[in-house]
Amino acid sequence: MKPVDSSRARGVLVMAVVSWTVLTGAILPARAQNPAPADPPKPTRPNVLVILADDLGYSDLGFMGSEIATPHLDRLASRGVRFTQCYNSARCCPSRASLTTGLYPHQAGIGSFATSRPSPEKGPAYLGHLNDRCVTMAEVLGDAGYQTLMVGKWHMEEPGPIERGFDEFYGFVHGYEQDQWEPHRYQRLPVGRPLEIPLDDDFYATDAFTEYALEFLDQARSRPDQPWFLYVAHSAPHFPVQAPRDSVAPLVDTYRQGWDQLRQARWERMRASGLADDTWALTDRSIVPVDDQLIANGFSGQPNPAWDDVEPTRREDLAHRMAVFAAMVQHVDTGVGRLLADLEANGELDNTIIFFTSDNGACYEWGPWGFDGPSRQGVTLLHEGDALEAMGGPGSYHAYGSAWANLGNSPLKSYKHFTYEGGNCSPLVVHWPAGIQAPDRWCRQPVHLFDVLPTICDVTGAEYPVERAGHEIQPLEGLSLASLLRDPERELPERPIASEHNGARSLRQGRWKVVWSVRTPWEGKWELYDISADRCETTDLAARHPEVVSELARTWVDWARRVQVHPFREQDEQAVDDLPTPLIANRTIHASCRVRLTDRRNEGVVLAQGGDQLGYAIHIADQKVVLTVRVLREATHITAPLPEANEFKVEAKLLSDGSLELWLDGQRVAAGPGLGLLPREPQDRLCVGRDDQSSVGDYDGPFTFSGRVESVEVSTQLVD
Repeated sequence: MKPVDSSRARGVLVMAVVSWTVLTGAILPARAQNPAPADPPKPTRPNVLVILADDLGYSDLGFMGSEIATPHLDRLASRGVRFTQCYNSARCCPSRASLTTGLYPHQAGIGSFATSRPSPEKGPAYLGHLNDRCVTMAEVLGDAGYQTLMVGKWHMEEPGPIERGFDEFYGFVHGYEQDQWEPHRYQRLPVGRPLEIPLDDDFYATDAFTEYALEFLDQARSRPDQPWFLYVAHSAPHFPVQAPRDSVAPLVDTYRQGWDQLRQARWERMRASGLADDTWALTDRSIVPVDDQLIANGFSGQPNPAWDDVEPTRREDLAHRMAVFAAMVQHVDTGVGRLLADLEANGELDNTIIFFTSDNGACYEWGPWGFDGPSRQGVTLLHEGDALEAMGGPGSYHAYGSAWANLGNSPLKSYKHFTYEGGNCSPLVVHWPAGIQAPDRWCRQPVHLFDVLPTICDVTGAEYPVERAGHEIQPLEGLSLASLLRDPERELPERPIASEHNGARSLRQGRWKVVWSVRTPWEGKWELYDISADRCETTDLAARHPEVVSELARTWVDWARRVQVHPFREQDEQAVDDLPTPLIANRTIHASCRVRLTDRRNEGVVLAQGGDQLGYAIHIADQKVVLTVRVLREATHITAPLPEANEFKVEAKLLSDGSLELWLDGQRVAAGPGLGLLPREPQDRLCVGRDDQSSVGDYDGPFTFSGRVESVEVSTQLVD
C-alpha cells in the first residue's frame, strides 16, 4: 500500500485544483498523479473496466437521445459498439447478480432481492446472497492473475466483495445504505485498510467513488506486469435523488418544459441518430402501477397525467426533482471522463475493454409526484419557496416519480420492476480500441447482462471454472459478445432470454416477446409482441397468434422450472393455462394439443373455449378422446379410443361446412356432421387442462386433467 497523499486527495474532492485537462470539449479537473515511468511495461491482456449505473433509464444518456449532457459517455459510444437491446433482470440486485456471475439471478441465489434473512421455503433461488455454485468476475479474473478492484454498491449481501474475489473495495455492501451525503455509510475493505482519501465536508458519494477508482488504478500501476479489473458500481441516479446545488440549479429551467415536451424531443433525437427506426413508435404515457392510491398519488392504474394538467406549484416541485436526477447523471458522466483521461495519460485506454450499462430501467416509485422520506410510505410533499432550493441537498430524501421515469425510458413503456422493454432493457456500450472493428455503430441483436462475463473470459483468456473451492460451478448462461465486436456482420445464435421478478415475467426469442404483467389493469394474461416490427410493444398480438404464445409460454415454464422460480406450480399453471383467447366466431378452428398420460386412467379436459351456450372442448374420459362443439346450447360429439402410447398429439377440427374431425398422431380417427360454425364469440375464455367456467362438454367443470398438456396451438380462419 503506497503512502497516502492527503493533500492531493482532498484537493480533488473539493475541486480545488490548479491544472485542467480538455476532453471532448468539456473541461475537467485533472487529478494530480505520480509521474509515470517512461515506457512502462504493459500487460498483453486487456485491462477490464465495468461501469454500472443504478436506475438509469433507457434514454437518459445523450447518445441515447437525452437532453442530459453526457459528453464523456457519448465519447465512449461514438468510439465503441452501442447495443440497443440489452436485457437485464428488472431490478438492482438481481441484475447485479447476473452481471457479475454470467447467470440468471435465480441461479446465483438472488431471484428476488438481496436479504440477510432469506425464506427457506422459497428454495435455493432465493437465498438473498450469492451462492457457492456461482463465481464472480473478480474470482474468475483473480484466478487468471488480474488485480481485482471495486468501488460503489455491492448490494448482494454477505459474503461481500472481498469474500467474493475483490482485492480492494470502497463503497457499501448493503443496498439500503445509500445516501450521497453521508460518508459514514461507506467503508474501505478489507477490514483494516486505512482511508487513503480523507473525508471532508464536501463529501459526495458519486465523486468519491470516482476518486477511489483513480486511487485503486494508481495502486495497480505499481504492479505493471499484472493487468487489472476495475468494477465501478454506482448508486447514482437511484433515489434518494441528491446532488450539489450548483450542479442542479442550471438544469431546472430545462425541466420546467415538462415530461411531454421532453419525451417528444428525446424521440426526435433518437430518430435522427439512427437509434430508432420505422419499427419504433413513441408510446403513450405509461400506466401508473396498481397500488394503494396514497402510494400512487391517486393515479393507481391510470396513465401518468399530461404536464399541462398538473397544477403550477406541483410542476415547480417536479422540475426540481428531475433537475436533481439529471445532475446525478452528469456527475456519473464527469467521473467517466476523469477515468478516461487517467487511462489516456497512462497509455492504457487502447488496451482497456470498457463496459457501461445500467441495472434496470428508470424507477417509477411510487406515482407521478414521487415520494419523500426513507420510509417510502407514499408521503409526498409539495415543496415551495426556499424548500425548493434544499431539494437534493444534505438531509433530503426524494424520488422523482413515475412520469419522469416514463421520460427516462422513452420511447419504451413501463419501468423498473416490470418486464416490458422499459423495465428490463438497458443501454450498453462496449469500448475497446484495440479489439473493436468498425466502431461507432449500433448493434441491434438481443443480448443480456449475463453476456458480459463470458465476453471478458473470451478477450482475457481467463478460464471459467467447472469447480472452485470444492464446489461444482454452474455453466455460464451467457454468450461471448467478442465476435460482435470484431465483426459487424456476425450474428449470435438465436436463444431464449427469460425474465421473472416478483411475478412479472417475459421471454424473448427471435422476433417474439411474451410478457406477463403484474399490477396493471390487464394483469393476469400473456401478451405477445413482434419486436422486429414493434420495438416499443404497442400492439399485443396474443389473440392473433395463440400458437406462438403457447410455445413461448411453455419455453418460459421450462426455464422457470430449471432455475427454480418460486412459487413455481402456481406460475406453471398460469403460464400455460391462461392463454390468450382467439376469436372463433364464424371461423374454422384447428386445435392441436400434445398430451402426456402419467396413468392410463388419466381423465379431464385437455382444452376448452366457451361454455354451456357455445364453444368447443377436447376431453378424455372412459379411455376415450372426445371432441364437443356446442352451438346455442345444443352439443355435438365425436369420439375415438385412447391411443396406446402414453404421449400423443390430438387435433380437433371444425371445418367450414360445420363438420367435425378428430385426429390422433396424424391420423384421422373420427369425423361427423356438426351444427355449423359458432355464430358469435363465447364469453368463457380459453382454458388448458380444465374447464373452469360453464362446461362445454358433458362433464361437470372444471374437470381438471390428471395427465399433462405439454403444448397447445390454436389456429382459426374467418369464413366469408
